Amino acid sequence: MSTDDQDQIIAAAQARWEAAQAARAAERSAAEQEQRLAAQAAEDSLSRFLQTAQAKTAAFEAELAALPPSVECKRHPGSNAVLNHEASLEAGRAVYRCPTCAGDRAATARERRLIGSGIPSDVRHATLANFRTDRPNVVQGTPAEFVRIGQAIMDGTARNAILAGTTGIGKGHIAAAVAVARLDAGWPVAWVECSTLFRAVHRSYSENGPDSIYHRYIAANLLVLDEIALRALPADGEEILFTILDGRHKAGTQTILLSNETLPTVREWLGGRIRDRLNSGKVLRHYGDWASMRGEEADAASDKF
Repeated sequence: MSTDDQDQIIAAAQARWEAAQAARAAERSAAEQEQRLAAQAAEDSLSRFLQTAQAKTAAFEAELAALPPSVECKRHPGSNAVLNHEASLEAGRAVYRCPTCAGDRAATARERRLIGSGIPSDVRHATLANFRTDRPNVVQGTPAEFVRIGQAIMDGTARNAILAGTTGIGKGHIAAAVAVARLDAGWPVAWVECSTLFRAVHRSYSENGPDSIYHRYIAANLLVLDEIALRALPADGEEILFTILDGRHKAGTQTILLSNETLPTVREWLGGRIRDRLNSGKVLRHYGDWASMRGEEADAASDKF
């Protein structure tokens, strides 16, 4: 092959490469132009949308300005519902807010939380302040010590507590005072009798297992375990309680145990492993024996049967 032939071949290859480069450049330029046009179209569309939205908002705000600032609530005659500008803009319609309705909704939501927590209805009125310490017929312990323990749990200076004693002396009142205050502060609370807990776990063995039950009682900021030592532990009872209380020990959350039995009986019923977990972070305990509070004003009752 002569030198002229080689030069022609090289020139032809170079020409093809340059043509391909030019074609690719033209494609890139066309794509970039298409992107610019699309971006401009999107920007124009957004601008039109914003202009339309602003015009509609201005028109709606003018409508709101022409409305009365308050109207009588249909659900609560005599109570004024106030026009809420921000809520109206969000809803796209006039929204009037009645404080009485808002209070009703808040009360309903609170009642649902109380029911869901398991706090018994007869002690949901309880506070530490309305617990009577001037109880007659005090045989053992002091009502004031119950209040002190409740305050320590409330303040977080103790992690666990055992309130034991005869029936109706206010063990549940103190536990409920702490539980309701904690629930009203927005924390998850759980209250369960041991027999109810054991039955729920036993049913779960033939369903989806006990993990969700354990999670509920471990995750609660405050757990009240009622009816401790009421009857003998089932075969797996110690393991059920240990699983929950060990989880709470690791989470550093608080537990109140309630029992009608003596503290030595409670101690034996719980066993060493559970007592070890309760002792973490301090466990306060007190046994009381005095006149029953049931049927008294502090028990939300007017007289005794």
